[in-house]
Amino acid sequence: MKNKKHLTREQRYQIEALLAAKKSLKEIASIIGKDPSVVSRELNRNNHKRGYSARMAQMYADERKERFREKRRFTESIKRKIIRELTEEQWSPQQIVGKARKEGQPMVSHERIYEFIREDKACGGVLYKNLRHRLKHRKRAVGGNKVIILG
Repeated sequence: MKNKKHLTREQRYQIEALLAAKKSLKEIASIIGKDPSVVSRELNRNNHKRGYSARMAQMYADERKERFREKRRFTESIKRKIIRELTEEQWSPQQIVGKARKEGQPMVSHERIYEFIREDKACGGVLYKNLRHRLKHRKRAVGGNKVIILG
């Protein structure tokens, strides 16, 4: 199997033709040199009412590639903005990301903001104190509907 991550235009057209020939996912994967999970994911992502279209699948892949071309970097200006909005505005990471998206400003994901806060806490910082739950995680009951009352 090849190590290349993305399907090529030609591979998508091969998938379309092989599906029309009623080949199985395993057979298709073997012919195009990919893992069956890659073919399955491609079909789940791009199968529509009229079936799989290689032309449409390639168009969607190109759109996704363009949208994520410029990787969002965790720059100093983004860090300053996060710190200001956490401490002065008392906003959650989700609110910070939502506002930035609404205004069309570059921003990292809320998961990355939580990671930044955990890193700050590990270095003796106090950003976590501005979070509503202060990075505390709720322990779930093991084994179904049991209720555990901690006292």
